[in-house]
Amino acid sequence: MEPLDKEVKRKSKEYAVGIDITDSFAQISVGAVDTDGVETMSVNVGKTDFLVPTALFKRSEVNQWFAGFDAIKYKETEGYFIDRLISKARANETVTVGTEEFKPSALMALFLKRLLTLAGRVTPLSGIVSIMITVDILDGTLINVLNEAVSSLSIKGASVHFQNHMESFYNYMLYQPRDLWNRDVVLIDSTGEYLKSLRMECNKNTTPIVAFIDSHEDVDLKSEEFDEPGYPGKFSAFAESIVKGHMISSVYLIGDSFKYEWCKDGISYLCKKGRVFQGNNLFSKGACYGAKNLVSPSILSSGYVFLGNDKLKSNVGINVLKRGENAYLPLLDGGINWFDAHKECDIILNQGNKLTLIVTPLTGKNPETVDITMGDLPKRPPKTTRLNVKVRMQSENRMQVTIKDLGFGELFPAANIEWNEVISV
Repeated sequence: MEPLDKEVKRKSKEYAVGIDITDSFAQISVGAVDTDGVETMSVNVGKTDFLVPTALFKRSEVNQWFAGFDAIKYKETEGYFIDRLISKARANETVTVGTEEFKPSALMALFLKRLLTLAGRVTPLSGIVSIMITVDILDGTLINVLNEAVSSLSIKGASVHFQNHMESFYNYMLYQPRDLWNRDVVLIDSTGEYLKSLRMECNKNTTPIVAFIDSHEDVDLKSEEFDEPGYPGKFSAFAESIVKGHMISSVYLIGDSFKYEWCKDGISYLCKKGRVFQGNNLFSKGACYGAKNLVSPSILSSGYVFLGNDKLKSNVGINVLKRGENAYLPLLDGGINWFDAHKECDIILNQGNKLTLIVTPLTGKNPETVDITMGDLPKRPPKTTRLNVKVRMQSENRMQVTIKDLGFGELFPAANIEWNEVISV
């Protein structure tokens, strides 16, 4: 028997969870926050059945639901089969199931609840402190639906975050041996209807080091130009176009398609350029690493910043006086997800009717200043105008700034005027 104190310590461990969801399948990876290890959960213990079909099935006339492989199993029986849950979430339209209507968030919650039971082999839900959900492309509607779905599960104490596949790729590499990404890294994904590729590179001339990921033009695996006889030459040309002109440290091939004959020539070519790895759970592991890093940042992560499509690519702030000395007040930090970027603060205007924002690109370009003129602001003596300033991102490069006059106590009542500006950053 294990000593009691060891059992208590095991149960008190904190875990992070990474969930990868596409219209076709989902995966879940789990890892203790205080270790580097991450385990992808298999549907069948002892096997590598990581891919869970993203589908639900409801029996007719009874409130009995099945998810994943069970949904596929009962698909042809009397009831209602629901698939393509991510597309339904993006559309955010109610789904009719028999005589009932369900919000996409309710359907997603049912699926996630069943998926999270796989994590129960490692930790109870009470042990989960951070959850990262990753999808191919994020948008505001999808984020809202996923947030609503997870909130309904009542996982107390767990923070929930979102990232796209690009960032999951980056987070995965951040936890790999440095020699695998000291030069560019390529990922080729064949799990869907399209052959997709990503290439990660780092600009070591900036501090912190900026990591970028470029996507290559997708190829329709079902198109006539990519038919069976043309596979070998087509894939070789595809692989060559990705790595041409780049020094490659490693290549990651995702999906079972790479086991077939048509890709052998292309893989042989890639093996000459760098180390080649094959699997299908990179994104869920990368999401789990990202969830862990938010709770307990790795030493290496502090020296890098990832600038993907969903990232704010500049720091935004204003110069202020603090205790009589010039100081910089940060409003938005570059490198965070644009949909998480927001700040509200009150400031006292020194004089005039302008607020100057300082926008500093993380790419190393010179800072820019943006003046917002507050027309109709009452004229007052210096340092007697208090302003409420709200900033939030509307998209990855559009920032909404809202300024409201608060006056200055009883001496100078608020004018109840508000100014709104949209700024490109």
